[in-house]
Amino acid sequence: MLWGWPMLVACALTLSMLGITFLYWQAQERQSADKVSRDFQHAVDNIVYNIQGRIDAYELVLRGVKGFFDSSEDISQKEFQTYIDTLHLEDKKPGLQGVSMIRSLDSAEKDALLLPIWPTGTRTHYAPIVYIEPLTAENQKIVGFDIATRPKAWEALERARDGGEPAITRKLVLAQDVGDDNNPARTTPGLVMYLPLYAPQTRLDTLVQRRAALRGWVSVQFRMQAMMHGLIEKLDSDIDLHIYDGEVLNAKELLYSSLNTAPIGADPARPSTLHTTRQLLLGGHLWTLLLQPRPAFIAHHASTQHAWVAAMAVAGSLMLGWLAWLLMTGRERALILARDMTHELRHTRDDLVSTLNAVPDLLFELDLQGRIHRFRFARVDLLQGQPEQFAGKCLADIMSPDAAAGSMAALKEAWVTGYSGGQEYGLELAGEHKWFELSVARKEGGSSSAGPRFIALSRDITERKKAQAHTLQLAYYDTLTGLPNRALLQERLHNALTAHQRLGEVGALIFLDLDNFKQINDARGHAVGDALLIQVAQRLMQQLRSGDTVARLGGDEFVVLLQHLASDMQTAAAAALRIAEQIHSALEVPHQIDTHLYSSSASMGITLFPKNVEGADDLLREADTAMCQAKKMEHNRLCFFEAAMLTDAQESLALAQDVKAAMERGEISVYAQSQVNAHSTAVVGGELLLRWNHPLRGNVSPDRFISVAEDSGLILRLGEWVIVQACETLARLQATHPALTLSVNVSPRQFHQDDFVDRIRAILLQTGAPATQLILEITETLLVNNLATIGRMTELVQIGIRFSIDDFGTGYSSLSYLKKLPLFELKIDKSFVQDIPDDVNDTAIVQAILAVAQHLKLRVVAEGVETQAQADFLRAHHCNDLQGFLFERPMLLESWLAQQLHSGA
Repeated sequence: MLWGWPMLVACALTLSMLGITFLYWQAQERQSADKVSRDFQHAVDNIVYNIQGRIDAYELVLRGVKGFFDSSEDISQKEFQTYIDTLHLEDKKPGLQGVSMIRSLDSAEKDALLLPIWPTGTRTHYAPIVYIEPLTAENQKIVGFDIATRPKAWEALERARDGGEPAITRKLVLAQDVGDDNNPARTTPGLVMYLPLYAPQTRLDTLVQRRAALRGWVSVQFRMQAMMHGLIEKLDSDIDLHIYDGEVLNAKELLYSSLNTAPIGADPARPSTLHTTRQLLLGGHLWTLLLQPRPAFIAHHASTQHAWVAAMAVAGSLMLGWLAWLLMTGRERALILARDMTHELRHTRDDLVSTLNAVPDLLFELDLQGRIHRFRFARVDLLQGQPEQFAGKCLADIMSPDAAAGSMAALKEAWVTGYSGGQEYGLELAGEHKWFELSVARKEGGSSSAGPRFIALSRDITERKKAQAHTLQLAYYDTLTGLPNRALLQERLHNALTAHQRLGEVGALIFLDLDNFKQINDARGHAVGDALLIQVAQRLMQQLRSGDTVARLGGDEFVVLLQHLASDMQTAAAAALRIAEQIHSALEVPHQIDTHLYSSSASMGITLFPKNVEGADDLLREADTAMCQAKKMEHNRLCFFEAAMLTDAQESLALAQDVKAAMERGEISVYAQSQVNAHSTAVVGGELLLRWNHPLRGNVSPDRFISVAEDSGLILRLGEWVIVQACETLARLQATHPALTLSVNVSPRQFHQDDFVDRIRAILLQTGAPATQLILEITETLLVNNLATIGRMTELVQIGIRFSIDDFGTGYSSLSYLKKLPLFELKIDKSFVQDIPDDVNDTAIVQAILAVAQHLKLRVVAEGVETQAQADFLRAHHCNDLQGFLFERPMLLESWLAQQLHSGA
């Protein structure tokens, strides 16, 4: 009896405890599996969020570049490079291969592009890469590459063009890697995201309108391997990730894999079947992500403590049966076991608290009325109070009305759908304005008597908002002066037009161009030029009234938008004139930069609005035309727009187009007029002249079409062509007339080309002409505007070229530069020659020029000699050579050459 009943009680007690232990072990196993699953889903969410965030960051860059191009009609390579440099893509957007601008051209527009397009061939559409940054070696080699020749890229270009939204290509080999078999990057999939550029002020409501308005695209290129490498610190390395292009898990469409092999579905070799797939729609393209934890993940996140607890419980059960005989001893051991279990629970609680404290986001529990029941945030210093102070308060008590209203809307959405995300709100914390993004989820399984509860997570997105604001600043404001740029000006001008038409009021637009900025910029450097532009911008801002706008269009061009001047044109014109004169006075005060003072005036054009049906672009063109007219009259002038000015500008544009066509059709001819020795009248050389006989305009004056060619840039091709004609003629004269010289006029724009000296060398080498017989005629204006030309002239003189100052005496004649420059001759302008010897003033000027030239040992050629009396006077005063109708009229160069060759036969 003494052994039987106690043994039965001990066995029963032991079996009961073992059963309880078994149930506890099963429950803990399930909790451990649930914990691994939750941790895995959280890690998956983090991976998906970071991949989505990286692509969103690329898209944000793309939209910023689009805004930059939309804000200007023409952006140079240097401006594009400067803009991209400010984004610091290498540091902030790792994985990005390059940012490029692509033009959309048809076969007619292709020929106008001064950039070789490859691959060669005739196509209906072309999409060449015009700019790309950063301009690394591998990026530089794809400039001019026609994207339209790649089917996968062209499909994405069309989607972007038709939808007006970003479009990502399917997996492809980047153009930088095509043909480079030694580049390991060729085995890495590449992707390109495109965003269309449309013509400004066009409607984009329909597909037809978007296609018609297309100007091109901006794009970002990236390699998946490089992009994922940039995210490696943010991803869990114990999770295998496979990214596929599309819905089907096809090994051929694999974009990225964290393993050497890419299993389709879960890996059967793994002990865990835990895996998941996620889909992301990026740039109109679907990506499928397959994720599976590695054994290390499961081992790291699974809890093993319950196994030890269960083992201890088994041992305790066995011991409890034996110790049943010793009640007092058993009771003591039971107390020890209870203390150990309490310690374990406290440790688990402390670990959970530590984990929650590590979360940098605001975490709180709410009811449906927005009342806070629990609140946790590790950064107590930022909250300026303990989290307990917020318990029991409503959102309206601690937030602004707008933020509270938005948060309540998110709360109600979570009540209906179970989840709400993306709500943004601002808070003033620790004296700083912070932005947060709110995510709310309905809490399941809570007490029904307490009503529905919600878990809200508020993430600090202040840095993201600052980045967005910085991108907006780059898109709509000038980076140097901080003034609005062209895009923002056009938007404000459009709004002003609408408002003034509705109210019946008159406003004005003032277009300013600094008169001597280029001279200061060239002489003192870009740093001084930039400082001057900043000071000009500040002075313009000081002259503004409330509601007016000052914008910088680029270079030294500024625009002032004046609103609500008056209700009639006459009064408004007087008000605009008064403000323009105030601006004149402000700008005329010398600018102090470092220790120097710089004077700067401005030419201004003014137009009033609204008049008829002009748009923003029309007003800008009118003000620009009036400014150009003011510059022609005299520096530091202002001029109101008149319709005749626009007619003159259109006529100049039409003439420039005719000049370009005439050059292509060969309508412009080269003539030559002989220069003769003043005493023997023997031919010593000739001057090449241009003549143009237009089919409709007739004979066009050289003064007219050469100035148009100079303004439009066509003078570069035209001037080089004339130099080639001169050199070829000199080469043919070598055998019979080696001493004859040929003079060619060189325009300032042509002379200031960076490679002008190299071009002259190449022409001499190509034609075999003697450099010593070629005389380049330059104007005095070129010398005054840029004394740095002395170095370039010296280079050319060293290879044998000789220089002549054309029309000497009509410009800024100065003995100082005559003494400094490597000159060969002076040419007296025909305006002085035509009235000698009868006109006393002209006679005195010519005598002075001849005396100075003789003293400086310079040859003198007198132009426009038409009478024998003129020739006799010049000969008597030691003029070297003569040129004019008295001796010979200009003739076609071929005829002149034939005449010289015949005379030497």
